[in-house]
Amino acid sequence: MPEINEFMEDVLIEPLEDILFHVGRGIAQSQLELDKNSLATQILIDNNKDLSEAGIKATWYHFPEVNAELKMNLSLHGVVEKKGEKVQSVKLKIFSAPMNASYKNTFDYDVAGASTIKVKIVSVPPSIEVKGT
Repeated sequence: MPEINEFMEDVLIEPLEDILFHVGRGIAQSQLELDKNSLATQILIDNNKDLSEAGIKATWYHFPEVNAELKMNLSLHGVVEKKGEKVQSVKLKIFSAPMNASYKNTFDYDVAGASTIKVKIVSVPPSIEVKGT
């Protein structure tokens, strides 16, 4: 029989903050790739006499807003922190598992009981640095 850690990895059970971190990082990485593409296009234009003289500029894309809706099973667990044999603290942590076939079949889980987490990520313009006079 597999150990609990192997099983948790198999059905993708992770702390909720890790799931949200990975979603956010994926969006940021996607934006970075869009920026790299636009920058490469602008460099190509700048290095082509006909295109640069025509005043062509690269198109820049960004995600002004990203909405994510995650259907997950959420569970609250106590995480015990020990120092040697002595318990230092017990912290409550939310663990989540996506509603996938592996989780549903392993636990005979009713999908109707899934939690829905809605996340909205919006772009914020960079701050303007005002230099002293």
